[in-house]
Amino acid sequence: MSVFNVEQDYIAVITSENQYQYKDLISMSFNSSQKELILIICRNAIDILSSYVSAINSGHAVMLMSADTNNELLQSVVSNYQPKWIVGLNNFNGYENDKDKLVRQSELQIEIHSDLAILLSTSGTTGSKKFVRLSYDNIRSNAKSIIEYLQIDQNERAIMNLPLSYSYGMSIVNSHLLAGATILLTEESVMEKSFWKFVREQKATSIAGVPFTYQMLQRIGFTKMDLPHLKTLTQAGGRLNEKLVRLFAEYAQEHSKRFYVMYGQTEAAPRMSYIPPKRLLDKAGSIGIAIPGGKLRVDNETSELIYEGPNVMMGYAESITDLAKGDELGGLLYTGDTVTMDHEGYFTITGRMKRFIKLFGLRINLDEMEKKLESEIHTTVVCTGTDDKLIVAIESEKVVEQVKEAIEKLYKLHRTAYKVKIIDEMPRFSNGKVDYLTLKEICL
Repeated sequence: MSVFNVEQDYIAVITSENQYQYKDLISMSFNSSQKELILIICRNAIDILSSYVSAINSGHAVMLMSADTNNELLQSVVSNYQPKWIVGLNNFNGYENDKDKLVRQSELQIEIHSDLAILLSTSGTTGSKKFVRLSYDNIRSNAKSIIEYLQIDQNERAIMNLPLSYSYGMSIVNSHLLAGATILLTEESVMEKSFWKFVREQKATSIAGVPFTYQMLQRIGFTKMDLPHLKTLTQAGGRLNEKLVRLFAEYAQEHSKRFYVMYGQTEAAPRMSYIPPKRLLDKAGSIGIAIPGGKLRVDNETSELIYEGPNVMMGYAESITDLAKGDELGGLLYTGDTVTMDHEGYFTITGRMKRFIKLFGLRINLDEMEKKLESEIHTTVVCTGTDDKLIVAIESEKVVEQVKEAIEKLYKLHRTAYKVKIIDEMPRFSNGKVDYLTLKEICL
């Protein structure tokens, strides 16, 4: 089931070394009389991107994993799911070389649902064999919605430095290739001068980032850079603190650019909501409104955010037998986020349903606490802990007393009930999100 139109002479991808037309992206052959599973170990390189396009358009199911995935998890996933082909590795036990990919030596009959297009991990590079099952309709419908509200056309040149194995990175590829636009492909960080040289030389029109990216952009003086071709900034992958939302919204307004703050989950392929740029300054703390074709509502009893749309996943896979399953959710996703909705229909996240601890009978929403403390002391604060003790992690010793005073003022907690921990660097997944499990292990 073809998703991307590759019969075009337009430029699809530009790297620091070369440029490639759409027709160049079908570079890999996956011949089989039945539907198979293809594992792609992702790097931001042309051979990987073209193998992704080839695999999707071949009608097989594609599993995307980061090149940073630890070996133990990778071994476990391959053993559990038995992919027919592996792209991005030179060798693997039980597989033999077949030109530009590895092929499984043993013959297996694996039943895979005809609608299944992509399997994406739920937890980054560590720890889980659980995958989100996305259909062709899921990825196509979400890409079309993104094209509509971001107004992507063939003239767009999007800098792509997020991992393809991360749903945000995948959605940039899907939406821009579906629109006939150009992707500027790089693995370099926004902290490197060569990244900005590439941005300027190739006249990038858009840049995407997670909250950590925007923290870095602030540090390197992005708002003072001369980037006349850059017209669109997008942010997703977690909550960006309100101070930075306002900083970049004001910058965009002053420089005739558009800044989109967006919300999504891998389970929705991944985009569910956005704030229209013109409303960003007066809706800075919210996640905005539903994307075109989607609906958002609040569960009256639990305050959980519920999303409905054609981009909602088919369900999860935890083993090879789950690949045969069809759609289990019927387009309805319970997000696990608690929200409020204002009179204009804009939604604001108040926390995660499972991110709570109870201290002395007091139920504390850790996400809400992070937000409140950050607004008090204007620095990154990460909260974790158990029902015995709250842990507040910070990266600067200078604000320890400020944090303690804010905790006691806002929550009336005795100093024996919490601990402020100074961390050299917050543990994060490759997508920039905080690794709360590792943080908990470090702090407790």
